[in-house]
Amino acid sequence: MFFSAAYLFKRMKLLINDSTDPAFNLALEELIASELSEEIVMLWRNAPAVIVGRNQNTEAEIDAEAVRERGIKVVRRITGGGAVYHDLGNINYTIAANDRQLDTEAFSRNAKIIIDVLRGMGVDAGFHGRNDILVDGRKISGSAKSVFTDRTLFHGTLLFDTDLSVLGKVLTPDEEKIKAKGIKSVRSRVANLKEFLPEWDVECFLQELISGLCKVLGLDSASPIPGYLIEKAEVLANEKYRSWQWNFGSNTGYTYHCRRRFPSGSVEVRFEVKDNRIAGMVFYGDFFGLAPASELADKLNGLCPSFEEISKVLKNTDVSEYISGVSADDLLTLFRLG
Repeated sequence: MFFSAAYLFKRMKLLINDSTDPAFNLALEELIASELSEEIVMLWRNAPAVIVGRNQNTEAEIDAEAVRERGIKVVRRITGGGAVYHDLGNINYTIAANDRQLDTEAFSRNAKIIIDVLRGMGVDAGFHGRNDILVDGRKISGSAKSVFTDRTLFHGTLLFDTDLSVLGKVLTPDEEKIKAKGIKSVRSRVANLKEFLPEWDVECFLQELISGLCKVLGLDSASPIPGYLIEKAEVLANEKYRSWQWNFGSNTGYTYHCRRRFPSGSVEVRFEVKDNRIAGMVFYGDFFGLAPASELADKLNGLCPSFEEISKVLKNTDVSEYISGVSADDLLTLFRLG
C-alpha cells in the first residue's frame, strides 16, 4: 500500500536549530533521539567540519594536515556510514521516530519526506542504493541511522552550495601513510542542488525547505528547541563531542609512517597505535645526531597519537640533539595526525 509523506509523518514537529557548532549540533541530535518522546524533524547546519561515522578510524578518513590548515573541526557522530564534509552550504536534516526501524526499507521511507519536498521545488530527486538521494545520477544527499531502545535516529545531508573543492582535499587521506582496519568511506559522484536551482542561494533554499516541510507535515510553523535541551546539549558536547577520545580514538588500531627530506638528511618515522597509544616508534634516515634517536622515540611512545600531545613534547625537547639540523617544527611535519 502506498502512503504519502504527509500520512507517514503527520505526527511530527519541525525544529530549526540555528547553531553552527558541529559538536553542539550532534549532541543536541543525540538528546532529541534519546530523551524526547515526540517525533521530530530538525534542520541544522554546521560550520566547516568533517563528520566521521561511528565505526570508522578517523585518521584513515581525513587529510589531517589539510583539516588543520583550514581550521576545520572533526567530530564523530553516533550513526554508522562514511565520513562527510559539511559547511554552511549544506543543510542537514534529522528525523527522530518512535519505533525501532530495523528493516531494509527504513532509509527510503524516511528519505521520502525530503524527496517530496524537493520534487515540490521542481527537483527530480529519487532514492538510490542503500541510503542516498540522487538527482541526474549524482548524489545530493546521504543518510545514516542509529537505533535506540524504542526510537530511531535518521539524519542526512542536503548539498546545496557546498565547496566541493574543499571536500576533495580534506577527505583524501594518504593511503600509504596509515594502514588501518575499520569501515572505509565509499566515494560517490556528488552535486550541489544549486546546479538545479540556480536562482536560489542557500538561505532561500532553507526557507523553501522549511515551508515545504511544514506543508508536508501539516504544520503552521516550526517549533522552538526547548531551553533545557540546549543546556544539556552543551554539557554533552563538552563531555563527549569535543573530546579527542570520542572523535579520534579507535578500537581497531593502525600503523603509521611518514618520510621527509630536510637539508641535513632524510628522516622517516614509523609506529603503531594500540589502545589509542603510540607504541614501537622508530626513526630511520641518513641523519646525524649527538644522542640516539631511540631516546627521542621513547619520549613519544605511550602518548595519545594527537598532533597536540606530540607537539607539546617536541616543543619542550631539543630535537636537534637527536636529529642534527632539524627543529621541533620541522619534525612535526612528519606527524600528519588529527
